[in-house]
Amino acid sequence: MQIKNIRVYAVSVPVTKTAHFSKRVIECVDNTLVEIETDDGTVGVGETRGHGAAAIIRLRFAPAIAGMNAADRPAVRAICLPKEPFDYGYPEHLSDRNAFSAIDIALWDIAGKKEGRPVYEMLGGAVRDQARFCGYAYSDDPQAGYSDQELATRMAQTAKQQIDETGARLFEYKIGLHSVTCEIGIAQAVRAALGPDVDIAVDANMGFSTEQAVAFLDGVHDTGIANIEEPVGSLAEMEAVREATGIPVSTHCYDRDTLARYPLIDAMVVDPQLVGGITGFLEQISLASALGKRIWLRARWELGVAWSVFCHLGIACPALDRPNQALINWVADDLITGEVWTIEDGGVRPPNDPGLGVELDRSAIAQYLVS
Repeated sequence: MQIKNIRVYAVSVPVTKTAHFSKRVIECVDNTLVEIETDDGTVGVGETRGHGAAAIIRLRFAPAIAGMNAADRPAVRAICLPKEPFDYGYPEHLSDRNAFSAIDIALWDIAGKKEGRPVYEMLGGAVRDQARFCGYAYSDDPQAGYSDQELATRMAQTAKQQIDETGARLFEYKIGLHSVTCEIGIAQAVRAALGPDVDIAVDANMGFSTEQAVAFLDGVHDTGIANIEEPVGSLAEMEAVREATGIPVSTHCYDRDTLARYPLIDAMVVDPQLVGGITGFLEQISLASALGKRIWLRARWELGVAWSVFCHLGIACPALDRPNQALINWVADDLITGEVWTIEDGGVRPPNDPGLGVELDRSAIAQYLVS
């Protein structure tokens, strides 16, 4: 089962609502899709972040792995990422690992198709009825002229809509773009809209100072915030916020040596596309366990292929017992044939089709293809 062809597509897909958070504004999803075809005609699909991955895959990885055994994922990884574990003197390794994620995912898809099993079965089988996800939302534009009351009302409406639409038991949203007083009012309005039975989590993307984060969490104590993600700009400050407020804190950091120094940080929130695909994410689960931390999937504007990966991991991995982040309902097109795998009753159950269970929609790709 030799690798015969690798097709690469850089795509830009609009979001259905402009997303504002403390780092940037997002209007389009810029991702890279791949198809790996073997000499027996089996095709696996993969996806990763950004357009830069497309050039790495086309110019370096594809020629290097052509003719290799598609079933030997470790050997393919060793060719593409020969410096694993990476030398800190090679920062480009992070870009390489991101690009390799698409290949790793496609190889898992091929393996499932060859074995006649869905990927979640290859991961050990379902450990829950559904992969669990939360309702999710970004902030309103701070320059749009809304009053604090209007901002609170708008986010409360969005929260109610997201929970009604998905049946999720957790709503997570962005904070850190507005004043602390305004953010407190928004949290209180969200709690009033959702009632007592839906958990609430927030993500500041390091948009607060330590003083602001503590003031916010003190001000929303009665709303029962379940978690705050990256409230401030350093891990040491995150621990200080955790110690001062008692509210669980999560981070995007996934470096073993770094995280080991911060035992009070409760959880890692990891994007499989950033860490080497399915294989890389399984390594992150092991790391989280070794450090005594929780872990869940970090949404990064996934399209249909990456979304299928979320669903397979979410149903098969015992560690993913907290509703994962999800943005699939905020993109204009998932670029997959058939119906979108929508969140219902708080989750998704992947089909029993072999592999990932998805195929690329070529007409949709042509519409959003970036040269």
